Amino acid sequence: LPQFFTQGLSVANYADSGESSGSFLADARLFPTMSPLIGDGDVVLIQFGHNDKQTSAEDFRANLTGLIDGVRDQGGTPVLVTPIVRRWFNDDGTLNNGTALHVNGLGVDLPAEMRGLAEQEGVSLIDLTALTKQLVEELGPDASEALYLTNEADDNTHLSERGATEFAQLVLGELRAQSVIPADLFR
Repeated sequence: LPQFFTQGLSVANYADSGESSGSFLADARLFPTMSPLIGDGDVVLIQFGHNDKQTSAEDFRANLTGLIDGVRDQGGTPVLVTPIVRRWFNDDGTLNNGTALHVNGLGVDLPAEMRGLAEQEGVSLIDLTALTKQLVEELGPDASEALYLTNEADDNTHLSERGATEFAQLVLGELRAQSVIPADLFR
């Protein structure tokens, strides 16, 4: 994301590989460290789902609500971002399956929970699941390999540099469309 903003804006990334919504809240190195650094008007993108494989709907919503409240308590603006799709095609060339769309091991549709919570809490939502599903399906099984680490590591979850750039542009488009960040801060 930083490459798409002017010098008047900085991006701090507090993501940590393998964290779920609950472990991010509980680990003293993560949200408890980040929270006091949030200032008035800071936009905080909150994206979870990949590692909430056994998180109940109730716990997922409670964890996200805790993050939303924590951001608001510091004067920040929380924005929920649904997870990117996994490159897990059906025979018909679609990604209409639980693995791709983040329906976890308990049957919880994590992006749907985020959509509902965003509406309930009155926070902006970037539906990156829907946006990446559309892009990956349009590219199809072969061309979409370039977005992921499919060829390098047989990995259909993590992104290549190209994929990270293209998916960041999707987020950027939504930040612009929803006027979450002032227009003069975009390159």
